[in-house]
Amino acid sequence: MLVLIGPPFQGNDAEYGRLAELTGILPYELRTKLKPGAWGVVRALADRGQAEALRERLWADGFRSAVVDPHVASDPGRMFVPLRAIELAETEVVLHLSERTMPIAHRALLTIVRGEVQVGARPRTRPGSSSSFRAVVPNADLEVFREPSAKELDAFAAADLHFATVLWAARIDVRSFDFSVLGQARGGVNDLDRLVDFLGERTGLRVDRGSRVSSVASFSAGAGAPRSATPVPGQSAPPRREAPERFDGYSRLVAEAERQLARLTRASTRPPAPA
Repeated sequence: MLVLIGPPFQGNDAEYGRLAELTGILPYELRTKLKPGAWGVVRALADRGQAEALRERLWADGFRSAVVDPHVASDPGRMFVPLRAIELAETEVVLHLSERTMPIAHRALLTIVRGEVQVGARPRTRPGSSSSFRAVVPNADLEVFREPSAKELDAFAAADLHFATVLWAARIDVRSFDFSVLGQARGGVNDLDRLVDFLGERTGLRVDRGSRVSSVASFSAGAGAPRSATPVPGQSAPPRREAPERFDGYSRLVAEAERQLARLTRASTRPPAPA
């Protein structure tokens, strides 16, 4: 189990000192695990009870924390559905997915994870279909709350819209998204950043850009990621199974941490003060 600490962690000396006392980890090691403004893994523990106990100590001391199963990173049920276009209204956004249009109340949105998908290291698969997914329906509890590079590495900028009530996410692929909602738009990475910033301001969502620096990315293959089998003499080598795409796993882990944090905040009679 991954014990995570998230924003608004500022990474000052006082915070690292408090965390050292709570976790028994030296401050210099904590600085490698936790970066300001990003989710980070404090500890990876096999025992869920120990992980929850540590999270409770961190929460009681004012740190926004969560316990996330690393298998979430490779969970096939947490799919990414292509988002073709978006409309913005006062209290909702309208998502134009690949096979359906879906209005989403602002309060049902969870977070936006911005990063880069590297598709050259895995087989290309058909993206998830939106036709059979459960719609995003807010409930009362929610009121509270690049260009292609080297031959072996094909990458593109993306942003995932995650929701509080369902596990699938809507993905903005810079190569195919209609940015006309911005007015004058050329459809590049700059427009993607403009859009996610605008969505964040309009809906109150946090935009996560920590995939390049966060220690969470080290666990993006999931605990169940397959390892290469040992060859047996006289037998052909088994087919190589690629690990899940790094940004996909990171995006899932961050979303689950945010989802858990929202539940903890609703259930808490005294939400922790910002760290």
